[in-house]
Amino acid sequence: LGLFGGRFDPVHRMHLRLAVAAASQLNLTRVHWLVTGQPVHKPAEASSQDRLEMTRLALNWLADERMVLDDREVRWADQGLTNASYKTIESFRDECPDRSLIWILGEDQLEFFTQWQHWEWIIRQVELAVCSRPSEQPGKTLRELERQGAVIRPVAIEPDHVSSTQIREQLQEGWNSFNQELVCPPVASYLQTQKLYCA
Repeated sequence: LGLFGGRFDPVHRMHLRLAVAAASQLNLTRVHWLVTGQPVHKPAEASSQDRLEMTRLALNWLADERMVLDDREVRWADQGLTNASYKTIESFRDECPDRSLIWILGEDQLEFFTQWQHWEWIIRQVELAVCSRPSEQPGKTLRELERQGAVIRPVAIEPDHVSSTQIREQLQEGWNSFNQELVCPPVASYLQTQKLYCA
């Protein structure tokens, strides 16, 4: 099983490419898209319900039956419970004790991985599928994780400089400044009708 967590604030074309590439190259039967309810390291700008809905729209548009929207972290946050990644992994271990788990992340997430709660425990529970994307210094953290015994599964993917930050900044400047090709059409429509990220 692939686990793909993130703020998805908003979900964009690189998120879709990462998940599809990991599923195909690592022969994953399912990829659970775990929308973070209350991000631990960096606050989200859109509500958890908006981010969940945009992810649902993107996955429906993608129409890849391996992709599954998973709202457990949003539900936990709504109940005042922790939605930290280690708790998510614990829940999958309880549900699927015999399944191998692979956590999918981009190099930008990898840089901060050693700041995650109980990261040393996490790397004993899951393998890490690391997709290449533009990043300042992924090498240092990667070497540290391997030294600590993490199993790193590289996923080859063409670099794409799109980021959620870039999308939010464009939308703050106005709809006419937004490059709609950065997201799938249903998400673009949702961004416009809900006026998300607008100044």
